[in-house]
Amino acid sequence: MNIHFYKGIFKNNKDIDPRVYQEFLAKELILRDYLAIERTILTNEATYLAYIRTSLTVIVIGVTLFKLTPGNISFQNIAIILIVIGILIIVIGSTRTITMSKKINKFLKKEEVIDVENLP
Repeated sequence: MNIHFYKGIFKNNKDIDPRVYQEFLAKELILRDYLAIERTILTNEATYLAYIRTSLTVIVIGVTLFKLTPGNISFQNIAIILIVIGILIIVIGSTRTITMSKKINKFLKKEEVIDVENLP
């Protein structure tokens, strides 16, 4: 089943009623929902760290290649391309993490304190 999701509304899908999603947003979240959101937040942070690790690796390879081949223009061009790619990876990762954090915060406001013992 394909779900086309666009800015919080199901679009172009006859199998799913868009009101179901709106009802989910209106309902009060239970403990299971809070825990799922927390797992999603942790996964989002782990993904961001993977973007950082990958970008730093590509940048270090580019700088190393640049330093080891001072007379070879073609290798230095490849090194510069690697450095630029590493910077692009961190920009894409940051953008994606911020976008996902905004979507997550739609369901759980960070400033509210969750009292686990009194959840419905």
